[in-house]
Formats: sequence, C-alpha cells, structure tokens
Amino acid sequence: MVTRTESVTRRLREAVLGGAYVPGGRLNEMALAEAMQVSRTPVRAALGALFAEGLLDYEPNCGYVVRRLSLDEAVHIYTVRATLEGLAARLAAEIGLTDAARERFRETLDEMERLVAGDSWGDAEQQRWGDLNIAFHGQIIAACGNGYLANSIQRTRTLPLLTESGVRTFLAERAVVWWDRVAYRRSQDDHLDLGEAILARHGARAEAVMREHVERAGRLIGRKLANRSEAALALS
Repeated sequence: MVTRTESVTRRLREAVLGGAYVPGGRLNEMALAEAMQVSRTPVRAALGALFAEGLLDYEPNCGYVVRRLSLDEAVHIYTVRATLEGLAARLAAEIGLTDAARERFRETLDEMERLVAGDSWGDAEQQRWGDLNIAFHGQIIAACGNGYLANSIQRTRTLPLLTESGVRTFLAERAVVWWDRVAYRRSQDDHLDLGEAILARHGARAEAVMREHVERAGRLIGRKLANRSEAALALS
C-alpha cells in the first residue's frame, strides 16, 4: 500500500518535472499542504526526498526552491549518464537475461525496427518509438542486477529537465521528437548493435556502444537547446 508520504512525494515530483514550478521558484510547505489537502508532515518529508534526489535546493531564509541547472550542467549530466548506463549494459550482458527478459527484449527491438523501417513516420509512430525507447533502456537497467546503479541512472534522467531553456517541458528520453528520421535510424542502429552485444553476453562491447549512444544524444540535445535559447533571446 502506498503511504501518504509516498503519494505526496510522487505528486510533487511530477509537478516539478511537469513545469508547474519554475527553476528557482520557492516551494512553500504550508501552501503545498493546503493545496494537497494533507498535513505538513508528509509535505516536509516529500520536500526532503526531492532535495535528496537533486530536484530541489535549500536556500537559507528562503527554504526549498526548484533547482536551476545551466545548459552546460544539463549536457554534463549526459556524460555521467553515459558512464552509468554503459556500466548497466555491461552488467546486463555479463549476467545474462532470463528467458522471459530475452523475449521481451527481442520484441521491443523488433517493434522499434518495424516502426523506423516502415513507410509511415508520423506523430503516432514517433510517439510509439519514444515509448519503446524508454522501455528498451529500462529493460537493460532492470537486468543489470544493481539497484544502486539503477537509482543513480534515474537521477541523471530527471535532472536535465530543470534547465531554463525549456527541456524541462518533456522527458529527456522523448527528446527524439526533435530529430529527423535519419537520426532515428542511427539511434535504432545503436539499439540493434547494443541488443546483439547483450544477447551474445559481450560486456565490453555493450558498454562501449551504450556510452557512445547516450553521449551522442547528449550532444544533440545540447545543440538543440542552445539553438532554442538563442532563438528565445532574439525574440526577447
């Protein structure tokens, strides 16, 4: 059963990541408790949990505020994520997938390939591919057998959402909506190489492919966000 504190933490996390509070914006404990119709105790615990996750900062004489990341910091986080997900891929390959996990893994890869190789490539196909992309990475993380590593990776996935330049309006994994089809194809080729390495239990190869895959995504997102910021400044 989900506790009151867990429920409040989830709701507050979703609000922060969904853009309900601007970077640098203060989160008032009493106001949040009233808005959520709960006591201040679970709100206080939730604020502490989000602070521990890196989503909030604590400022003297002000309290908790939504963390503000620069574009450079957001891109640097992708470098860390590449290292962590690379390790997860290595461990998943070396440990080996269960029969059930192998079947799900192959099914995910096959559907992603059908989408990219198909004749139609509209919003629905891109959305579905994005969902499968999240599932694909999640399956690898789940197979690594290391909960501490999985938690660390999750943190690197959420922190880049807290930049001023607008990336916080969508999940980092869904940034593929900015790519053209050639970029999707390249990303899918990475997935196929990665899947082959993991299924063959080639740990070093899996780690190398995953690291380059995530680092490339970080570079692409960095360029896109920089262009977006420059456009916003030109209009201001």
